[in-house]
Amino acid sequence: MPNYIFEKLVIGTKNPAKVERFQKLLKDIAKEVYGVTDFNIEDKPKETGNTSEENAEIKAKYYSKLINLPVFAEDEALYVDFLPKNKQPGVNVRRIEGKEEATDNELFEYWENIIKDIPEKERTGYWHISYCLGFPDGRVITIAKDHPIQFFYPTSEIRVPGWPMSSLEGPRNIGKPHSEMNEEETKKHRAEADKEILEVIKGFTTTSSVSLL
Repeated sequence: MPNYIFEKLVIGTKNPAKVERFQKLLKDIAKEVYGVTDFNIEDKPKETGNTSEENAEIKAKYYSKLINLPVFAEDEALYVDFLPKNKQPGVNVRRIEGKEEATDNELFEYWENIIKDIPEKERTGYWHISYCLGFPDGRVITIAKDHPIQFFYPTSEIRVPGWPMSSLEGPRNIGKPHSEMNEEETKKHRAEADKEILEVIKGFTTTSSVSLL
């Protein structure tokens, strides 16, 4: 029987792929894990941060205050070795050349067109991923990790809704796109990061004076 830290915990995103991923991760520390869409919320925060840490905190604070429950939020920045500094996507992965947020198909096609002209050995980069736990009183705790990746062309035919980049790139130590990784490979890849995320959450909440249940 799990020793729950939270009665209810919300994943601070409307992205279905991320909700599914973090619901599985957090199911043993929260009795009930929700996505933002479970609360019929139409609005979303303006992610004006210059780093993934700042944007993760913006989302966690916004949804936690709005829903009045603890919120777990994630944000990522992408850096690639085959583009100059002024062309790095960083936190603006969804904004192609400064335009409004791209659809899954637009983002996929944009990166596919870039990757096909890059020599295979140079198709490398990393995700800088930040995770934030926010409370209704405004407190947050944030950690971040770098995940080395490589890009693939031809790209995978398997598409994951809400995660178009998964058909284009994957962990260097696995050697295939995220969308083609089986359950065992995915579990292996995420084990280290997931362990650290859970340890930070448990460590913070067990020393906190706030009532979580």
